[in-house]
Amino acid sequence: MQNHLFRAALLAVSLLTCPGLHAGAKSERELVVDETLAQIKAEYIHPERYPAIEQNVRKHQQAGAYAAAGTEEEFVKLLSSHLQEISKDKHMSLRHQPNVRTLRPGAFASTAAKREQERRENYGLRKVEILPGNVGYIDILHFHDDTEQAMEAFGVAMGFVANTDALIIDLRSHRGGGEAMQLLASYFFEKPFTVMELRYRGNRKVEAKSFANVAGKRYLGKPVWLLTSGRTFSAGEAFAYAMKSLKRATLVGVTTRGGGNPNMMLPLRNDYLLSIPIGESVSPVDGGSWEGIGVQPHVAVDEKAALGVAHRAALETLRERSKDETLRASLAKQIEALEKS
Repeated sequence: MQNHLFRAALLAVSLLTCPGLHAGAKSERELVVDETLAQIKAEYIHPERYPAIEQNVRKHQQAGAYAAAGTEEEFVKLLSSHLQEISKDKHMSLRHQPNVRTLRPGAFASTAAKREQERRENYGLRKVEILPGNVGYIDILHFHDDTEQAMEAFGVAMGFVANTDALIIDLRSHRGGGEAMQLLASYFFEKPFTVMELRYRGNRKVEAKSFANVAGKRYLGKPVWLLTSGRTFSAGEAFAYAMKSLKRATLVGVTTRGGGNPNMMLPLRNDYLLSIPIGESVSPVDGGSWEGIGVQPHVAVDEKAALGVAHRAALETLRERSKDETLRASLAKQIEALEKS
């Protein structure tokens, strides 16, 4: 009997010390939560907010919220909502991306896979055309980071609309991005300028400047309209804010989403991608930012009506400026046709 009890005790000890059954072993989601909090503590632009962020996340974790999430998408959505609940920062989020390190082995890393993805997305350029009345139209979904590769695509797009008399840039579905924002801004000003100032932890400041050289012609001295929506985000908002503050474009649509803090995309574990705000964006023109408040349009209309409103405004502006009676009559017909459509 004693031998049986001794063997049973040994078995119990061995089970407790087994890595898969150890009471201290953490699940994958618990490890993701730990790494998320550790990176936010180390990198977030507002370190004073971290204690409250951690307290909020741990509260939900202890209540079993993350373990109970049915899918990884539900888990990351829930955790992101709890992070933003305290930070109020729309750039702070986690997403599920299987095999993330093949695309992003580290923060700010450029890989062949990432460059290929950008190429297949045509560097964010979705549509370029010429609308009735010789009004150019460009629909942009994203500003990619690889400006060396994007420059050719933007040069072709801007070359296509170079001979138009007015231009509409559609940012209604714009989800953000990087330096291609500064590239596009360069086409509307003759000389290089600071598009925005980036301020990081430790009082480090970086000026995000436009490009001294661009592919093709600049679009100078002609009216520009920007279309915005509540989905317009991040770098799309930066472009809109700069063009508005410099009085280079008229904004039509809805106040933008309000994500002004530059962020770092950081792979976690094998299948997660964390976005952490690591700085603040400040306009060199008026010292303002769109963080948390968005960019307000000059003309507030439903986003579905924004293109029609901007197109009509462009036609009316061109008619008012023209001294050619034949052109004025043609533009008047275009306006009439637009009203009937």
